[in-house]
Amino acid sequence: MKPSDQRLLRHLTLAIVIKLALITALWWAFIRDAKVAVDAGAMAAQVLAPATVKQHTTSGETHGQ
Repeated sequence: MKPSDQRLLRHLTLAIVIKLALITALWWAFIRDAKVAVDAGAMAAQVLAPATVKQHTTSGETHGQ
């Protein structure tokens, strides 16, 4: 491995470690205590509800075709 390759590898590793540390710090500061209450009945109704189909009508425009 060339010295320039080792230097690049060292810089990339350092950048990844710093980014992971920053993401962890942001999560710890802002997201760690965030909780979402989920109502089981409402969730079941949402999952079991039939999917709605939205039909598109065209007015003769080609939209770039």
